[in-house]
Amino acid sequence: METSTYFRKHTAFTLIELLVVIAIIAILAAILFPVFSQAKAAAQKTADLSNQKQIATAIFLYANDNDDCTCRTHHDLGPSETIANLWTWYQPLQPYIKSAAVFRDPSLNDTVSLFPSFQFTPAVWATYRTDYLINGFFAHGASLGLPSRPAEQILMGERHAGIAFFDYHPWGSSSVDDSWERGFLDGSGYQIGDVGSDSQVLDPKNVGRHLGGNNYGFVDGHAKWLKFSQTLDRALSSTDPHNWGMHNIDSLPSNE
Repeated sequence: METSTYFRKHTAFTLIELLVVIAIIAILAAILFPVFSQAKAAAQKTADLSNQKQIATAIFLYANDNDDCTCRTHHDLGPSETIANLWTWYQPLQPYIKSAAVFRDPSLNDTVSLFPSFQFTPAVWATYRTDYLINGFFAHGASLGLPSRPAEQILMGERHAGIAFFDYHPWGSSSVDDSWERGFLDGSGYQIGDVGSDSQVLDPKNVGRHLGGNNYGFVDGHAKWLKFSQTLDRALSSTDPHNWGMHNIDSLPSNE
């Protein structure tokens, strides 16, 4: 009995000991949580990069079966058009991929608030959603041999959170001061304006969701992480409406 009583009296922690343990756990948590967060972000960046490589491969396979040309699609619906007219750039690629998950960025789970036409609704977007924007040159039947430097020509990028678009046009638009649709892209520092408009405004929150940058797929098949500023022509101002950089490496006019 005496031995049992002795252990009962000396097995409990004192208040000071508990506070010390709690303080140590709090310090470790403060150190490790950012590390875990960065590891998760790096994993999502890698998964996103893999998605873009798979999509680029599917585009090549499609082009091989279609005279070296990418698909010609119709996804910019006008006021008089219905969803029956919708034909997205990735639908012809389904026989080569067969997985809708490849078209979803693992780090993006947004609530879309802007739509590219009056016929587009949140319910329709839930069905047709993609988190990648194909370069407009390659959504309208262009040849993969079009760019003079395919390793420097962007084939696809990531859409900015909160908008429902399928492609972007890296050429001047006469309707908006000859600017281009950089606001459609994540990390560009811009945001698009109202529905049915190509207007763009500065968006300081649009800095890139993958560790301050974004992944881009290129015409030669590789995918690479870059800051948006790195995709532009360094010889031109980043605000120059004609600074298409890697998005339009040969400064070509619209092919629509």
